[in-house]
Amino acid sequence: MKKSYLGMGLVASLVSQHSLAGGLYVQLFLDDAPLRGVEAALDGEPLGSTDSRGSAEGEFSGGEHTLTLTDDDLSFPIDFDAAADEDVEVSIVFTSASGDEPQVSVRKFSAGDVGATGYVTGVITNTANAPVPGATIIVGGAGKSVTTDANGIYQVDVPRGEYELKVSHPEYKDATVSNVRVLADLGVTAQIKLYAESAAETMQLPSTALEEVVVMGVFNPMQDAGSMERFATTITNAIDVEMLERFGDSDVAAALNRVVGVAVTDSKYATVRGLDGRYISSTLNGLLMPSTDPQRRDVQLDLFPTNILGGIEIQKSYSPDQLASTTGGSIKINTKGLPDERVFKIGASTAYNFDFTGDDIISHRGSDTDWTGFDSGLRGLPRSVVNATDGGTSLTVCDPAIDPDRCTAPLEAARLGVAFQDDYNIGDKKALPDGGLSISYGDRIPTDSGEFGFYAAGDYGYSTSDRGDARLNNPLDVTGGYQRAEETISLNGYFVAGYEYGAANEVLSKTSLLRSSEDTTRWESGVDLEDSQIDSAILQWVERQFFSQAFTGHNEFEFDHGTHALDWRLAYSRTDRDEPDRRQYTYFNGNLSTSAFERRWSDLVEDSNDISVDYTIPLEWGSSNMTEVKVGVLWSDKQREVEQYRFGIRLGDNGSDLDLGLDQDLEKDVFPYYNFALDRVRLQANTADTDSYDSEEEIQAYYLTTNTELGEAWSVLLGARFEDFSQALSYPNEANGNSNELDYDDVYPAFNVTFRPIEDIQLRAGYSETVSYPGLIERSESLSYDPVTDDPIFGNPDLQVSTIENYDLRAEYYFSNDESISLAFFRKDIDKPVERALPDASGSAASGITFRNQDSAKLNGIELDANMNVLDETDYLMFVAGNVSYIDSEVELSADSIRLEGANANGRALQGQSEWLGNIQLGFDHYPTEQKFTLLLNYFDDRIFRIARGANTGPQIEDGRIIVDLTYEKMFSESLTLELQVKNLLNEKVEYSQNNNVIESYENGTIFGASITYQFN
Repeated sequence: MKKSYLGMGLVASLVSQHSLAGGLYVQLFLDDAPLRGVEAALDGEPLGSTDSRGSAEGEFSGGEHTLTLTDDDLSFPIDFDAAADEDVEVSIVFTSASGDEPQVSVRKFSAGDVGATGYVTGVITNTANAPVPGATIIVGGAGKSVTTDANGIYQVDVPRGEYELKVSHPEYKDATVSNVRVLADLGVTAQIKLYAESAAETMQLPSTALEEVVVMGVFNPMQDAGSMERFATTITNAIDVEMLERFGDSDVAAALNRVVGVAVTDSKYATVRGLDGRYISSTLNGLLMPSTDPQRRDVQLDLFPTNILGGIEIQKSYSPDQLASTTGGSIKINTKGLPDERVFKIGASTAYNFDFTGDDIISHRGSDTDWTGFDSGLRGLPRSVVNATDGGTSLTVCDPAIDPDRCTAPLEAARLGVAFQDDYNIGDKKALPDGGLSISYGDRIPTDSGEFGFYAAGDYGYSTSDRGDARLNNPLDVTGGYQRAEETISLNGYFVAGYEYGAANEVLSKTSLLRSSEDTTRWESGVDLEDSQIDSAILQWVERQFFSQAFTGHNEFEFDHGTHALDWRLAYSRTDRDEPDRRQYTYFNGNLSTSAFERRWSDLVEDSNDISVDYTIPLEWGSSNMTEVKVGVLWSDKQREVEQYRFGIRLGDNGSDLDLGLDQDLEKDVFPYYNFALDRVRLQANTADTDSYDSEEEIQAYYLTTNTELGEAWSVLLGARFEDFSQALSYPNEANGNSNELDYDDVYPAFNVTFRPIEDIQLRAGYSETVSYPGLIERSESLSYDPVTDDPIFGNPDLQVSTIENYDLRAEYYFSNDESISLAFFRKDIDKPVERALPDASGSAASGITFRNQDSAKLNGIELDANMNVLDETDYLMFVAGNVSYIDSEVELSADSIRLEGANANGRALQGQSEWLGNIQLGFDHYPTEQKFTLLLNYFDDRIFRIARGANTGPQIEDGRIIVDLTYEKMFSESLTLELQVKNLLNEKVEYSQNNNVIESYENGTIFGASITYQFN
């Protein structure tokens, strides 16, 4: 295998830009790879540094000369003499093995010498990267031609010299590659992409001779998802860029639904192998991320658009270089790196929902700048009210002459009461089609010692959702119907810049700014347990923002025993969640309830500083054994600040004659200025001391891992991680400065072994120990409220850390480069798992939630994943891919949970875990017309949405359903691409049930979308 890599490197790297007598052509290799970034000088005059092909060239006069190669501390001279009418070809192969001398070849040829020959080889593909058999390659100037074989491969022997390649095929446009220099006994690889002739004729686009020459260097097993899974040292699933584009998923959360054993809840949160966010670690470019959810630690994955991604990896078995909380899996989000060549692309998209686009949906008044995703300040919290109410905690209307320290004069109270915008009413508006715009630009610029590159992308999107035929039928709560519409505005920017130098060194800067703003209106009408009519409204605007600035570097150092590698990462990240002026009000039996009226302002800011360093050392021992030793350190510090202010209303001394009926206009009849001035209604400060809090989480970790290759059959990963975790939570508004701290550290070992009885079969086994830490709010000693439902949340300061033992097995069979099947078994034994639980309370508090360590939990699962080509012909390809997971979990409840949930709940499944998960992807590619069709099916089984009180009640279940999508892609030219999508084709109802009775249902509608992309050449 190594010999073939060297051959690819040799034949790939000798493309010259000139053909001159007395020309010097230099080619450098390090083992199998072209060696770039080495300074070359001829007789002291610089020729420049070797390029990405390891090449440099120059001219000389007759006589003796010295070629000097310089790289860091290395200075390597080569002496030669030649006449002015001769060409000199110099090839040097350096080796990383200690004690080996470079292999130097210096050959001279007269200018007209055509006796020595080399060759041109490569693969001819179409725009779907499928081989094109039967293509004719004519080598201009050599009088030779050749035809590609069934795999699109060609090779032709030609005399040394410079040539022009012309490629033709009846179904494709001709392509031309100029300035192809072939050196003696060596060659050049020209991989050429052809575009469909029929498409250009149909669109009347100008025919171009644009072609792509791909220089093939080091063998890289991480180019696609299949290779990433195959060559990973642990059990891994992956989604590459091609899959992301083909599936048409707009963000990371949607894309993860396609992965075996992965489900997504609330369109934001991943569940991997039945385990939710407390058992999952997520990284962006190898670094930790803060969260925008005040109640959770895990990251909201819908914030990350797929158009900035370089791929997603889901590592399902723990290794010491991952966080110790990697129990279900580690979601590694990688953004795009430097482009291989200049790219300039613009795109536009639109979508139509057949259920409501063009129809009326409910809405409420917002600011003039809402379309940008930024509130204009209309919803801003008046600072005068905050200051006058002691941070929203106190407002007493009485005579200041009696108690000047506590009392606010009635007129002053009225002024404060009308300081807020009087926007309460709900109306209708036409639902607009979704739309979006995107642009990206990048390039690569050679320098004297390396290459500088950059890539920038930005996009704007608008979308609308509406729940059709939404019904409530909960005999324990409300029965009736509701309307809920949401408008979402996304605004994203991404920029990467970096410098590549030497053989394999790089420094990158990656900047991400991702925003999503949601404007939600909900109106609910129904009857409660006591047959009271309930009508309630929620008006909500939320801005979420993620900013990340990361610097990463990869550096390699040559030593006698091999190449050491240093990888370092440094990042600052910040998340913001701003919820200004959330309004909620309720009518009981047609009258406004002052106790159920609230306006709330909340703001979450979380800053994260992360540093990690890895150092890798290769050690060869025996005849065919090698151990890669990797050591690393991590420091991560997250600091969160949450500020929340809540205000309500109450009747004043003259409020008995105020009409609070459902038919009254809240803005004109209930809350105008004169009703405050006449003391009919009063502002009420409802902010609790614990509504605002500060927190800090710090992780310090050190790890050592070894990956040993025992010949070609065995690989063994063995290592351990020491991780020190600390968490502190405090309430700055509490008089006693109440705080809560947690410190925990331990060592977490991991063992993985891979056996390859033959090249295409791999058997993997692993064992590891991991941990799960309680969340911030879960351990709070004070009362807080769910930001969506307003249910009370009671923290539990006595929560303990959960520990887990993990067992993994997987068998893999790769029966071609892009076809495989795998079968995995896994088991998790969890000691003291933390779960959402019922509070031991009565009254309104009984509807809240708390958190409790259950006694234990066991989880067993099977995953089957396969993909194969059903039909693979010259003009088309049909493939099918699919996966299915069966996951069984059982929780042994604590005594308190058994008492509150009922004894029959003991042994129930983990919350949020589906027993069955499945995916099918069926694709068809037609090469001559450059079309792609894909059918996508996703299924998740029933899962516990929320537990309930009482032995005969049973938990609330989100019922399983099938989601079917269709995608279509048509490339009209090398520049213009059209994509069509049909999302949620079946429009199956979203249903929640309890005791086999549907308690809530609604439809999301079927969406037809179209996008067009233009690539400037």
